[in-house]
Amino acid sequence: MAPPDFNLLATLDVLLAENNVSRAARRLRLSPSAMSRALARLRETTGDPLLVRAGRGLVPTPRALQLRELVSQLVPAVETVLRQIGRA
Repeated sequence: MAPPDFNLLATLDVLLAENNVSRAARRLRLSPSAMSRALARLRETTGDPLLVRAGRGLVPTPRALQLRELVSQLVPAVETVLRQIGRA
């Protein structure tokens, strides 16, 4: 198993907030294709589609909804730790 990738968690956090690959890519200053590749990696890692097409947007799967609460708390906490490390 590959080591955990914090960037993927941050990507998942934004994808679940936006429910749109293009908007999430803009927020993270990534190309849409880079965001799509990140979503593919997240899907492979979790074994779940996470976001599925519904009309013009994406809808989170039940697994994604479970992860959203955890990720939305974890990402800001890790960012705080990384800022503190940077000040040391």
